Amino acid sequence: MITHIVGNRPQFIKLAPLYHELEKEGCEQNIIHSGQHYDENMSAVFFDELGIPAPNVNLSAGGGSHGQMTARIMVSLEEELTACRPDLVILYGDTNTTLAGAITAAKLCIPIAHVEAGPRVHNKENPEECNRIVTDHLSDILFCPDAISLHNLEQEGLGQAAYMTGDIMYDTYLSIADRVQLSDRQEEVIVMTWHRQENTCSRERMESILNLVERLDGKVICPLHPRTRKCLVEYGLLERAEKLPGFEMTEPVGYTEMVKLMNRARLILTDSGGLSKESSFAGAKCLFMLDVDMWEDLVKDKWLYKFDPENEENVEEALRFAGQAKRVDAADRPRHYGDGHAAAKMVQKLKERGMI
Repeated sequence: MITHIVGNRPQFIKLAPLYHELEKEGCEQNIIHSGQHYDENMSAVFFDELGIPAPNVNLSAGGGSHGQMTARIMVSLEEELTACRPDLVILYGDTNTTLAGAITAAKLCIPIAHVEAGPRVHNKENPEECNRIVTDHLSDILFCPDAISLHNLEQEGLGQAAYMTGDIMYDTYLSIADRVQLSDRQEEVIVMTWHRQENTCSRERMESILNLVERLDGKVICPLHPRTRKCLVEYGLLERAEKLPGFEMTEPVGYTEMVKLMNRARLILTDSGGLSKESSFAGAKCLFMLDVDMWEDLVKDKWLYKFDPENEENVEEALRFAGQAKRVDAADRPRHYGDGHAAAKMVQKLKERGMI
């Protein structure tokens, strides 16, 4: 039995191709959903459109502080994993769900595979950085999305367990993009997502982001995370956001709709580590709303510009970057994240290691 532990949008996207590849091998699998994303539009819709079976259990552990959420997931996970005793736990990304899964499985002596292992921002004040480091060091096999991630793990003494497979999100992106038909006459837009704690922690921070949006040239479409909407209301900024010219806030969208949006985008404005990388799949350059070292190859390529929305010098440079951004043809996009067959490579490595 293989148990997949997931809890948010990027993890559902990563799960799909690996689940299907393991299914081809005849592996018995189950899915535990932590409930970290508990909004229907942030969760169940992804399972439906990616062809993943409904989770065997939903722990309903969303909400609260990092510590509260992680603790709730661990308590419930211990009960579930003790009951089903899987031969392998597969974890994805760098969320509180990932950390809780790593600690719980390790204490139960269940082998762990970590998908998207090795990215580092080299700043432990970033909550996900701690999750990544702990999960990587507790895992038995590590699947890296790019060469820099593999190098990071080698530097940390984990090279014997680490493999460069490419990014599994690229597998899913290609499978969806092949099915999506777009009109050549669709208006190009700026696509925005906004959800990180660092960018919703204060009125001043959220106001600085709205100030930036107001200065962008072009229509901005923002599928709004429920927590971000809640914070805009709490800080008295929702009405201002709704009145910004050319700024369209929508309900959260499924992955197919997000791919359609990305494939219309001339620019992606985000604080999502996953979407900032996916921008290179879709041919839209990226403004990353955190001044952290995310996806260093894309920064070197001048594909991704990371900035602090409260630093005026950064903002001016971000606006220049945005003004020059144009859609990029497939042949000219960065090629750091594999060939779209990451899931097959992961399954092969699991077989070679005798883990399935």
